[in-house]
Amino acid sequence: MISAKKRNQKKPRSSGKLSTPMIRPSCKSEKAFALQNTSSLTSNLFCCLSVLCFAVVLNVFGLSIFFNNWRWDDVLMWMNVKRTGEETYMRMTAAYLDVPLKEPFHLDFEAALKVRENNMRLYNYSYNRSGVDRRKNLSLEEYRDVYDGKWPVIIQDIVPFWRASSWSREIFCEIYGQERVVMKGVHDGLDKASTVALPLELFCLHSNESRRNSWTYIEDELFIPTRPWLRKDIGPMVSGDEDFFQLFPKEVRPWDSMLLWGTRFSRSSLHIDPYNWTGTNAVISGLKHWKLFPPGQDQFLNVLSNRKSEFPLNCYKYNSPVDAYEVDDQGFPDFKKARYLEIDQYPGELLLLPSGWFHQAYNMEETMAISSQFMNINNYRIILEEIIKIGNIQRSDIAPEVSKLAPEEQVKAVMSMLPKHIIERGQQITKDILEQVLNTDG
Repeated sequence: MISAKKRNQKKPRSSGKLSTPMIRPSCKSEKAFALQNTSSLTSNLFCCLSVLCFAVVLNVFGLSIFFNNWRWDDVLMWMNVKRTGEETYMRMTAAYLDVPLKEPFHLDFEAALKVRENNMRLYNYSYNRSGVDRRKNLSLEEYRDVYDGKWPVIIQDIVPFWRASSWSREIFCEIYGQERVVMKGVHDGLDKASTVALPLELFCLHSNESRRNSWTYIEDELFIPTRPWLRKDIGPMVSGDEDFFQLFPKEVRPWDSMLLWGTRFSRSSLHIDPYNWTGTNAVISGLKHWKLFPPGQDQFLNVLSNRKSEFPLNCYKYNSPVDAYEVDDQGFPDFKKARYLEIDQYPGELLLLPSGWFHQAYNMEETMAISSQFMNINNYRIILEEIIKIGNIQRSDIAPEVSKLAPEEQVKAVMSMLPKHIIERGQQITKDILEQVLNTDG
């Protein structure tokens, strides 16, 4: 289970030896360039500054220094010392997120992978570099260092402790059969999907009639949030005290527990989550299969442009018309160039999916799940960019001093700038959805 730890808390020395030590500049003078195994963080930082200053002097005279797999911008990301015996390791942090709010921001996935690759050496675990790890007893520190904002991971020891893990088809059909839910119906292909609000009992009666190109998928944002007793059955997605969405005005705060209940063959579209947040998906029953696409492949996915999410802040929506499970090779010939990860997700497992990853979920049998999201220090800049670039606030109105604040304070500052009509729009959207669900005939 992911447990919260202070970032500066020392980790106990593991019984196994950690892998390769910190990469050091190669040069003839070890004293001039190597970070010494000194007794304090101050000494290490002083050595780093010495390396930079000396390199600048050499470059002035047209000379160069060669590093083993090291770039100058990496030096700016070395933070926090971790010691194990006589070995010294440096933790890299997401300096690539430190772009002023007055400037457009683009996710540098290569930089994120470089941070991940370095930080994996801090832990005694055999990571899957070409797939998705399944983890238990994962510390919050390790999650943030290795996965958060970088790579998907499945957590196996969170959902089983929720009361929601005992939810069942029988319970929901009996208690809520007469209540309406928002569901997507598909006949002859995902591109012909239609969304309606109908009594849950209709889904219960006909869910076993699904076929490969004809199926139903409940995708209801408000069913759980509007029933507090159900919401209380859901525990924390990630144990920790950091979710900047809680700093949003409630009128525009994303709904945090979407009911996903699909028949066999049902699936989502191929998409990135709204606001480009870090998404979570907890399987309660059934079996999901995922295709997860690392960032930077939009040209192969035929991403639809200028679409909006219709959420309270109405940020851009990033969807692909490609059905990764029924690919039209003639219509989308470049899709075969896309690379992706595949993973099955079983009951009791929680998938954490970073910003920027296109993904599509496929229900291999009738499956009930809950999705949510969070905003923290490793993705806040990405989410703020989505909010700003759609025009919710004007970039030119952001004071330069705001970008110098701590991430949490930057989020508060941006939220305080939202115009009154944006707040009112968010409130109206929720009201309209609820009225539509309650008043739809069917």
